[in-house]
Amino acid sequence: MDILKFIGNEWDSILIVVLLIVGLIFLAKKGETEKLKRILFQLVTKAEQEYGSGTGELKYAVVVDWLYQRIPTILKFLFTPKDISKMIESVLAYAKQKWSTNENLHEYTICEHQHVSTESIDDAVVKAAEEVIPKE
Repeated sequence: MDILKFIGNEWDSILIVVLLIVGLIFLAKKGETEKLKRILFQLVTKAEQEYGSGTGELKYAVVVDWLYQRIPTILKFLFTPKDISKMIESVLAYAKQKWSTNENLHEYTICEHQHVSTESIDDAVVKAAEEVIPKE
């Protein structure tokens, strides 16, 4: 009975605390989304370079595996597999546009099964990943 009386007397304070916690989780997820998109850009580009065209399902599985190896455990709870899938699709569309307009990135992605490591290509991948990736 004392608990119900406490809740009845302090319902407004409890509501404010709950809303604050939900707001903080939302802000944390939103901030981490942009970081994950940068990581995904690099992973998608690397998968394209390693596995080439015509291997979409394999590349998708590899990118998801690589991503889950790199993100903290708390983010695995914040982002559902559906969230990750949507981000990968969004980043892939952005990456394809970048690959077609940036000669260094294009050369990097078409070198199937070869390890191409030049500073200009690595810099191009990092620079493209650092650009603002369109929000969903």
